[in-house]
Formats: sequence, structure tokens, C-alpha cells
Amino acid sequence: MKCKKINLKTISIFFLALFFSLSKLCGQNVVFGIIADLDSKAPLVGVNVYIPELHKGTVTDSDGFYELKEMPNGWFKIQASYIGYATQINTIYLGNQTLELNVQLNSSSVHAQEITVTGGRAGSQHENAIKIETFGKEKLDIAPAEGIMQKLSAISGIDVISKGNNIATPVIRGLSTTNIVVLNNGVRMENYQFSEDHPYTIDDGNLSHIEVIKGPASLLYGSDAVGGVLNFVKEQPAPINTSKIDIYSSFSTNDMRTNTGVNFKKSANNYFGGLTGNILSNTDYYSGNNEQVPNTRSNSSSIKAFGGYRSVKGIFKFNYDYSKLKLGITNPPALSVVSENDRKNEFWFQNLDNHLLAFSNILFFDKFKLDIDLSYQLNNRKLQGFSSNPDSALVSMNLQTYTWKVKGSYDFSKKSNLILSTQGLLQKNKNSQSPMHILPDYNTLTSSLALLWQYNFGEGTFYQIGVRYDYKLLEASILTEEIQTVDTTSIFNKKYNNISFSTGLTHKLSNHLLLRGNIASAYRTPSVAELLQDGIHGNRYEKGNPNFTSQRNIEFDASLHFHNQQFVTDLAFFYNRIFDYIYMESTGDTVNNGIDLYQYAQNNAALYGAELFTKYNITNKFKINGTYSHVMAQQDNSDYLPFIPQDKINLNIYFSNNYDSKFKELQAGINPLVAFSQNKPHKFETKTDSYFLLNAFIKTQISIKKQIIDAGIYVQNILNTTYYDHLSTLKELGFYNVGRNLSIRIKIPVNIK
Repeated sequence: MKCKKINLKTISIFFLALFFSLSKLCGQNVVFGIIADLDSKAPLVGVNVYIPELHKGTVTDSDGFYELKEMPNGWFKIQASYIGYATQINTIYLGNQTLELNVQLNSSSVHAQEITVTGGRAGSQHENAIKIETFGKEKLDIAPAEGIMQKLSAISGIDVISKGNNIATPVIRGLSTTNIVVLNNGVRMENYQFSEDHPYTIDDGNLSHIEVIKGPASLLYGSDAVGGVLNFVKEQPAPINTSKIDIYSSFSTNDMRTNTGVNFKKSANNYFGGLTGNILSNTDYYSGNNEQVPNTRSNSSSIKAFGGYRSVKGIFKFNYDYSKLKLGITNPPALSVVSENDRKNEFWFQNLDNHLLAFSNILFFDKFKLDIDLSYQLNNRKLQGFSSNPDSALVSMNLQTYTWKVKGSYDFSKKSNLILSTQGLLQKNKNSQSPMHILPDYNTLTSSLALLWQYNFGEGTFYQIGVRYDYKLLEASILTEEIQTVDTTSIFNKKYNNISFSTGLTHKLSNHLLLRGNIASAYRTPSVAELLQDGIHGNRYEKGNPNFTSQRNIEFDASLHFHNQQFVTDLAFFYNRIFDYIYMESTGDTVNNGIDLYQYAQNNAALYGAELFTKYNITNKFKINGTYSHVMAQQDNSDYLPFIPQDKINLNIYFSNNYDSKFKELQAGINPLVAFSQNKPHKFETKTDSYFLLNAFIKTQISIKKQIIDAGIYVQNILNTTYYDHLSTLKELGFYNVGRNLSIRIKIPVNIK
């Protein structure tokens, strides 16, 4: 497949000329005000005031006063957040003016909204016609699980397929791998996600929160988001004219895990930037019966940098992420050579390098905004077998991915917004001289056009409708059977195209009750692995089918949301009908060398279920919240689908209080989790028994000579329960999930004016 060379110099000159020609269309606005307590009317010091679309924020001074200068014209969401208070979101229009906006925060409200950015237009959760859930930093900080993906299981409808503590892939309503889209700060991640044993190269070093869309309702991020979207949103820049340093470290007893990092960010009025570094290492973990699970060790490091410039004309921002991971693989060959518990990766591990460079640009034309995003990813995946020498890797592949997105957004008014977006992807996979080729060399090109209209009918009724067209061209070499080498005489070439749609409505039945409904349809083209894989992968032989057709699905989603000053509940139901669903299953046969043969299959299927979230403030100090999720997944031939999670009840009961002493803030809680039996497994899976886990934590803020230190103790699986989770890929090898684990986490935040 041949593509014309893009003249980057010409494009750069064009956009620079466009950028600097906007001065007459952009305003010089100022927003200021005082933020106070709703009940006492006393000013609040240190309130974070932030406008996500502008990556611009500040904090209130000793009088509760804030001011933001050099603001462009247009409609914006401004968010005021403060520990112990409900976040307040206001919509403002700026048109060459000085605007006074005074805010009073409620300290007793149990319900706190956040501004979400994944839906296409920044908005509060109640203003989104599609449901976008947020998993914030405060929830991440108290989660007892070690990995960022494992922590996601606290959200109803989300689970993880795991191979120990370090290899995990998310599951949304029973769908995973190529059926969901994972975003790194809005950039689609591409790192060979066709297998549940291939983790995403992402950590929580500079993470603000995670936004979740369940189902195919997000047209702006790809029609192949059949199961949903996870967007890992990075921290906002430091407040204007400040610098901030976070030093954090943790230690865990079960696998001797150490995790240490430094996060620095600085912001002036127009310029901002930051740098984050992280190092993590652990030995093999022990299960509840005190059995070492061999080769679950890992060693990883990452460095992340960002910087940008903002003015009334627009915003230019870049992000660079680099990660290096060495992840041990527990498989039969490893069991024969790994016995001693150690940190060093010597045999059978994934050796991963990932680079991500992304440029995000927003140009302001009063009510019109133009987003221009470009990114480049380079993912190198090596499989080391009986040698740790990178030159002797069994598998070595390089995946280069270029993505681009141009999105125009026009605000007709506070109520109406239209988005037109075009995006594309150019991807190339190249095998080295390694003896095994899991995937062939291939090139793929995708392009799309999407139209999304959002409208507020008033009285709390928000509507959204969108349509998307996708085109894909795939060209690949064919792998020859058994020896897994490239047959250059045979080329696979195919074109795909289709249309997707989404429509949703959120209606405010009363001041406390919301009804939300969505209907969406998506399609997903078969991945290269599903089409052309033909060889050994891990400890099994996997075979694709070049005659597969694209998946098509339609999902119906309805939810009811209630909230008042003490209580929040959200009940959701969904039905996802998938035509020509592609999945991997065992054939029950073996190939010539005795290795089990697995083959991709295709059949119509339906996934349906319910999710419940509840939060109750017993008092301002004692709170309880919980989730329940249920998924049923069955093919038309009555067989159940593989990797469907157990029904689970996940509770959090916790206490919090602020003190005027060295211990500024204290939080403590317990986390009981009940997983029900999975008695309807896939025909080549086994049933999984129910289990009960008890986790706990206590954390506080300590003041030492005016320096705040966040410190916490977390205990996972207090009762040292011996159990299998149905989504653990170690279950088939007879290894239980992690046993009791105590961890200590420390964070030292330093703010510099």
C-alpha cells in the first residue's frame, strides 16, 4: 500500500499563518469573583478554579478571590472544586468583557459532578445525553489494588482479565481487547491489543481521572468502540504563576513491590509544562495458600513530559510519554525454569517499549472552535524466551501508528452545539528477524467523517444525535502455516466501509431525578490477528480466518439517576445485540507438536445485564457506597461467550474527618467484595466458585513544619482468601489470585508560588 508523502513543512506554515491571523476575532476577557461557603458565607482559601477547554486555572487567595485573564471569546465551562465540598460547574459566555462570577460551595452535598471531556464537548455529567462516568484521583488513591487497570473494577460494569498483578486488560460489559477503545488523554492507544495478555502501557503517574463510556455511543473515537471507551485523562497544568512537585512512593509486602516517582509541573500566564518519572519493580506474588506464583515479577519505568502555550487566539500543547516494561509470563515453559522468587526478568517475559508523541491545538473563532490533533506512536514488542538477550527474542515487532483528527465545534447558543470531525490512522507493523511472527507485516489506513449535534431543549432535557462513516484499507503478507514465516508471494488486500450512528436523551424528571436513554450502533472490522494469525502464541497455537466479515451491533441503554443531599443511586440496564461477533475459543484439538489449537470463531450473540451504583452519607463523616453488576452473554446457538465476569457486589464503608492539628485529614474504610459463582461459562471454560474478599485502608495528611505529607496503609485480601477469579488466565494453570497484601503509600506535595 503506497501513501503520498505528507509535506509537514507546508502544513506547519499554513497553521501558523492561520493561528496568528486570529487576533481580530479573539477577545481579551477577564473572569473574576469570590468563592465562599454556602452556609457561613465565609471565603474559601485555596479553591481550585479551572476551565478544562483552556487548560487554565488558578486558586483563590486568603479573601476567596480569583481572577483569570486573557480569555478568548466563546462558551466555556468553569469548575470550582475544593476538598470537602461539592464541585460546582457554571457555563459562561465571554465576548470582549470583564465578567464577575461569584460562587458559593455546598459542604454537605453527597453528589458532586465533574466536567467530562470525552463526549465531544466539555460538560457536566447531567448535561451529557450519553452517560459518562468518572473515576477520580480520590477513588484511585483509596483503591487497595496495585495496578491502574485492577482499580477500574471498582466501577460497576467494569472488570479486568488478568495474568497476575501486572498483565491486565479492561472489560466493559463483557467486551474487551479490540472491542473497546482505550485513550491516553484523548489519543487512541495502539499496542497490539488483540490479546488479553497484552497490557496497555499506561500508569497513574500524572493521571487526573478516568472517563468511561459504556457501549458504542461515542462516535468521535471510533466506530469499533463496540463495548465502550476508557479515557485516561492527565492532570491539569499547575495554577497560573505556580510550580508544584509531587514525590510519591509505595511498598507492598506480598510481592515486595516498590513504586517511586516524581511529578513536576509549572505554569505562567501563557506557558505551562511538566515532567513525570516513575520506576516500579516487584517479585512474584503469593496466593492465599502461600504458594509462589512463578514469573509474575515485573520491572518498569516511564517518563512523561508536557508543555504548551495558551492565549486568546488558541492553545498549543504537546505530550510525550515513554514507557519501558518487562513483564514476566507465567506459562508452562516458564514453570520449568523459574523457581526462586526474584525481581530480575531472566526467562519468558514481555519486553515492551512504547513512545507516544501527541500535539493538540485549539483555535478560537468566537463561537467556533477548531481542534487539530496529531500523534505518533511507536510500540516495540519483544517476547524473551529462555534468554534475556534482546537480540535473541522469539518475537520482535515494531508497530508505528500515525493518527490525526480535525474537529470543528460551533456553539449556536448555550443550548445548541454542532461538531464535525474527520480523523484517520496510518499504521505499519514490521517484524524483525526473530524466529516467530505472531502477526504478519501489514499496512492499514483508516479515515472517517463524523457529525454530532447536541441540544438542550430546556427544563433539563438534553439530546444528542450523531452519524459516522468509516473507511479502512488493509494490506498484509500471509503467514505460512506451522513455521510462522512470511510468504511474500501471497498478499492479503481488503477494503471495508460502513456507517454508525448514536442517539441519546437525558431528561430531568425533577430536581433530583434523571432519566437517560441511548440507542447506538457500531461496526468493527476484523483485526489482523483475527484474519491472518497462524502460529504459536504463548502456550497455544492460534489461527485466524481471512473470510471473516465485520461485526455489527446495536445497543439499547437506559438508566435512572436519583440524588439529594444525602443519597445518590444510579440504575442502568443494557441490551447489546452483536451480529457476526468474533471471539477466540479452543477447538479441543492439538497441532502436530501437541500444543492446544485455538481458533477465532464468528457467531451472532447478545450481551445484556444491569448495573447499580449507590452512595449514602450517613453523616458528614460516615459514608457508604456500593456497586453491583450483572452480565449475561450468549450466542444464538445457546453457547455462552468466554471471559464473562462474575456478578459482583463491591462496597466501601469509610470515615473521614478534618482536624486542626498535625493530622489535618483522616480517612479510614473497609471494602467488602462478594463475587458470585460463574455457573454459565463458555464450553471450553470451567465454572468458578463464589468468593468473598475484605480490604481496608487508613490514610491521613500529616503536617510537619508546614509541609503536608499524605500517608496511607492499605490491606488487600485481609482474610488471605484462597480464590479464583473467573477472568484470571492463571486459573487454567491452577494458580490462585493474590493473597493478603499490605502496602504503604506516601506522597509529598510541594506548592511553590
